[in-house]
Amino acid sequence: MLNVGVDIGGTKTVVGLVADDGTIVASHKVATPTHDGALIVEATVGAIERVMGQERPLAIGIGVAGLVDRSGAEVLFAPHLDFANFPLAQVVQQRTGLDCVLENDATATAWAEYRFGAGRDCRSIVAVTVGTGLGGGIILNGELIRGANGTAGEIGHIPWVRDGLPCACGSLGCLEQYVSGTSLTRKARTLVDEQRSTYLHKACEGDSQQLTGAMVTDGARAGDAQCLGLLNELGHELGAGLSAMVATVDPDIVVIGGGVSSAGELLLQPAREAFAARVIGAHYRELPPIVLAECGEDAAMIGAADLARGLTR
Repeated sequence: MLNVGVDIGGTKTVVGLVADDGTIVASHKVATPTHDGALIVEATVGAIERVMGQERPLAIGIGVAGLVDRSGAEVLFAPHLDFANFPLAQVVQQRTGLDCVLENDATATAWAEYRFGAGRDCRSIVAVTVGTGLGGGIILNGELIRGANGTAGEIGHIPWVRDGLPCACGSLGCLEQYVSGTSLTRKARTLVDEQRSTYLHKACEGDSQQLTGAMVTDGARAGDAQCLGLLNELGHELGAGLSAMVATVDPDIVVIGGGVSSAGELLLQPAREAFAARVIGAHYRELPPIVLAECGEDAAMIGAADLARGLTR
């Protein structure tokens, strides 16, 4: 049977028809009209209707880049979208006639990796997405952990630097400000503006605002010392953050996804080093492996669709 999976991100919204085994039967991508909740709803419903076509899926699961209430009905707060205490599930259900459930996008990604990806042979996993921001999801003994208010797993908002950089959540010094695609490009742009990286200056033709994380990754693969340094620094901060999460959760495996994870071992190796140096009991226990995600950029969509199956059981 088919379900609809939706991933509403800060820049794009992806909708797909997903089979029981996680296979994507059809998909459609649209730009997310950020900072306008009404337009986001219209774009999402339009994409759902287009993907459905003549099919009659059972239910809809939506992964959203924000805090979702424990019942999966409301978006409590989405700093990069125009949602606050918004009953998105009800609105989509009314528009499509299908039962709908919401989930945080990183949590949906964790579920996809647990069911179909790198964590499919494990009972307990932590999945972290290093993209525009830094998200996380937790599955313990086969159960998705949402917490009392649905906000469990938010590794990106661990207080990291006292009185540090301002975060979109309203706090200061959150880990996300030091481990994310946004932090990577911010530091890279500073190198260009201060004329400290010939490679990056050439890559963006001297316009630091045109610089992307992919340019940094390409430079690191080409052996550029500055680009390697940026990824090494980010990886070490990531590993230190993971040590805090693993000390709390104790998973079988840690799965890393998101756009920045395309750097592969250039990111994971320094993360593993910092993790091993800081995780509790490193010399007296088997450490969980830190591996790349396997479900790709559609993971949140796949996970959301699979979670929607609970509505029809």
